[in-house]
Amino acid sequence: MQSHQGYIRFGNDPVAIAKETLHAGSQLLIGEVHLTLNASIPKGHRFALTDLLSGEYISQFGYPFAQSKGIAQGDLLTVDNTMPNIPESSQTAFTPPVPTSLKPEYSSMTFQGYRRSDGKVGTRNFYLIVPTSMCSSETARQIAALLDQDVDVTAVGLDGIVAIPHTEGCGCASTGQIDRLLTVLAGFVGHPNVIGCLILDLGCEQTDYARVHAALRDTISTTGRPVDWMTIQKSGGTRATIDSAVKLVHQRLKKIQLDARVPCPISSLVLGTECGASDSFSGISANPLIGSVTNRIIWGGGAAILSEIPEMLGTFDMLFSRFRSLEVADKFQNAVNWYVSMAEVLGVNIYDNLVPKNIEGGLINSYLKSLGAVLKGGTTPIEDVVGYGKPAASVGLSIMQGPGGDLESVTGLVSSGANLVCFSTGYGAITGSAICPVIKISSNTDIFHALPDDIDFDAGRLLTGSIFDQLTDELLAYCLRVASGEKTSTERMGQHQFQVWTAGKLSL
Repeated sequence: MQSHQGYIRFGNDPVAIAKETLHAGSQLLIGEVHLTLNASIPKGHRFALTDLLSGEYISQFGYPFAQSKGIAQGDLLTVDNTMPNIPESSQTAFTPPVPTSLKPEYSSMTFQGYRRSDGKVGTRNFYLIVPTSMCSSETARQIAALLDQDVDVTAVGLDGIVAIPHTEGCGCASTGQIDRLLTVLAGFVGHPNVIGCLILDLGCEQTDYARVHAALRDTISTTGRPVDWMTIQKSGGTRATIDSAVKLVHQRLKKIQLDARVPCPISSLVLGTECGASDSFSGISANPLIGSVTNRIIWGGGAAILSEIPEMLGTFDMLFSRFRSLEVADKFQNAVNWYVSMAEVLGVNIYDNLVPKNIEGGLINSYLKSLGAVLKGGTTPIEDVVGYGKPAASVGLSIMQGPGGDLESVTGLVSSGANLVCFSTGYGAITGSAICPVIKISSNTDIFHALPDDIDFDAGRLLTGSIFDQLTDELLAYCLRVASGEKTSTERMGQHQFQVWTAGKLSL
């Protein structure tokens, strides 16, 4: 990366990015290129370093993201003078990547975690109220709210008593959508950040006790944590259920023997990576920084998860050399193709993942956004591609099938096993997780100062001269402190979101 006070350029890319607004008529020397800007270049936008002929592909990070309609040197790149097209994949021969080697400087790192009896390690202690359907969700929320008032969670060693209300469980096909919900519920009930739960059904929905218990039986048996059940229709209705549930949880909390924090190796971390409300600098500062931390955790023997398939469009060539096998590469292509096909079936434009603020910030098409988004996954081999909310590989990087929407994506990452999430944002996304600490990392310093209660880490310092490796070390150290119990902005602000991805749902 070539960085100057006014611009950034990567390698031999034919474009540069304005770090601050550059005025028309400004004369620049970029490498050996002398140019005069033909227009004002807004902060975060790209301008041509050479004439780009009509039909010529334009690259960022060395990979194409658009075709030129005819752009002169010094012109601003816009949605009007580019076409969102990229060439067909040029990959033919495949060579498996070299296996990841542990690096002692990272494998020796530790944090203070909760070592569970099933071998997993938690970063938090939550008691969970789990509704099996939308029909029991409001009651579950009310139970959690009353317990939150009654219980001094700090005194009993908890990080909270939370409900995970949702809109699933009935009124839809009895297969795919129900199976997805059960996968996610199993991921949360069995998550190492959960020390016990109360599962609540109405009694007549598709996800009643019989079906949910059968789906969660192995999870409950493996974790060995206390799980209680209540059915509203068999417990005297809403008021009686709430009263009984509050008493039951009080009694349960008196009996639970909570684990103490003990030193745990960095290999116990599963890092979920997310981006939301992105700007042009997300792919230049925050996402590469998260990717660098991802590498270090994996070099220490840990795992990480990259998701948001709609934000991976056009990245197959970029990722190809990293797939563990051709089978994994095919899984990735199938995940992308499934998403594209589903969008066509539903009559949805998959490129609507790009929102007006993205474009305003300089991300003029989805391919450009994707090239920056996948940088969160670092550079190590991609071990597997897993279904939404399904368990990720225990070591190394996995890609999870899932949407770009923050709430559904973070929920899937946590269900897949993430016990810590790094979340980049350019405009200030505030999403958290019901049971997992989420670290908010700003791509620019302005947002870091504008939203002091919502942002934890300023990656925008990379744009003003901070050294990349030093910031990586700083962010990694902060991740270990958070994993050891230090609260993040989302936790302090009570951002405990939970939302299951319902793509393809047909209400019945």
